[in-house]
Amino acid sequence: MPALAAAMIVSASSCSSDKKEVNPDDLVNEDNSTFVIAVTAEGSASEATDYVLQSKDLMTGLITPVGQGIEQKSYRMYEVVGKTLLSITYQGTNIVPGYALNDKGILTKKNGEFSILRLHARGVVDENRLFGMFVPRDGSAEATFYEINASNMRVDKQAKINVFEAANNGKEWAYFNDVRLVGNKVFAPFFQIRNSSFDTEYADSAYLAIYSYPELKLEKVIKDDRTGTLGRYASNDVLAITESGDVYTYSAAGAIAAGNVPSSKPSGILRIKNGTTDFDKDYFFNIETATGGYKLCAMKYIGGGKALAQIFSFKDHVAGDKWTNRDCRLAIIDFSTKTITDVAGVPLHTGGSLQYGCVVDKTVAYLQVQNGEGIHMYKVDLATAKGTKGAKVQGKAVMGLFKMTK
Repeated sequence: MPALAAAMIVSASSCSSDKKEVNPDDLVNEDNSTFVIAVTAEGSASEATDYVLQSKDLMTGLITPVGQGIEQKSYRMYEVVGKTLLSITYQGTNIVPGYALNDKGILTKKNGEFSILRLHARGVVDENRLFGMFVPRDGSAEATFYEINASNMRVDKQAKINVFEAANNGKEWAYFNDVRLVGNKVFAPFFQIRNSSFDTEYADSAYLAIYSYPELKLEKVIKDDRTGTLGRYASNDVLAITESGDVYTYSAAGAIAAGNVPSSKPSGILRIKNGTTDFDKDYFFNIETATGGYKLCAMKYIGGGKALAQIFSFKDHVAGDKWTNRDCRLAIIDFSTKTITDVAGVPLHTGGSLQYGCVVDKTVAYLQVQNGEGIHMYKVDLATAKGTKGAKVQGKAVMGLFKMTK
């Protein structure tokens, strides 16, 4: 099978000093779209490097960073905001570069960079803006909020948010894991922690802080005792904002394999109805009841009131499972009908990677599937809930996957 074509950007950060001619026809589809894939190369246990690649096809060949791609410095996360790909390091203070497709469809570094702290929560606002938050876990009182203008490669707003004020118990602090603009409010779900090991006494409730915008004053914290803490560490897909304006959010309550602490509450999904700022008392989707006792690992909104979900295939989570995200199955959740449909053709795999997946026109999703066979791309037909195995990935992980248009 042919190797995946990858864009070479000749610069000081390129992984090769040799100039290579790139044929846009190998990378760009007739509709001017291209897939952009960030792959962490194989390396030592403590060191590995990301490379950003391009391809018009994810279903055949080998996706490899060897000898190709745009090299990135250190461990990174990625977000596409409008026409801009942001490359955000996870190593303290960082300089963020941006990339866009040139007139030939080749990914090229944009002019300008900006400096921020690493982001533990982030959410795309519109074609230009990204919200992000750095959250301390050393007992410091203030998180840092950023409003980033990706089009112009600058930080338009920076503010401090008191993490103890949100928790409001005098002992622990809020650890935010998503941040979105909902109407004229900023919604920020969080779990509580009392140390850098993420221990907590407050695992049996869901918490979400609501701030005014643009002032970023805490207006209220809403709480629900029907499930446990919302989302997972740095998951960023905790909130699903539907086309009708309703907001759905999930809890992997007590799923130690997802990094959570034990909880007496079931894994489930809550709703905040459009125009309101409280959890809907008439809506709760108990995932464990629906599945016969299994917990959510992760969730990603795909449109039409539905979400892709990774659901653990085992019921008993023990201490040795922590952060393993092992043995998940892929499913589609319908929020309105409260039904779960398993995706055929996708094997059990390591969960937690849905945030790195890509949804195209609400009809198809692409994601990495990592198991004992390595890493492969999978294409999921969302209407039929059927998955198809695609290209093999050479590397440790896929850290970003997007479909971009010039």
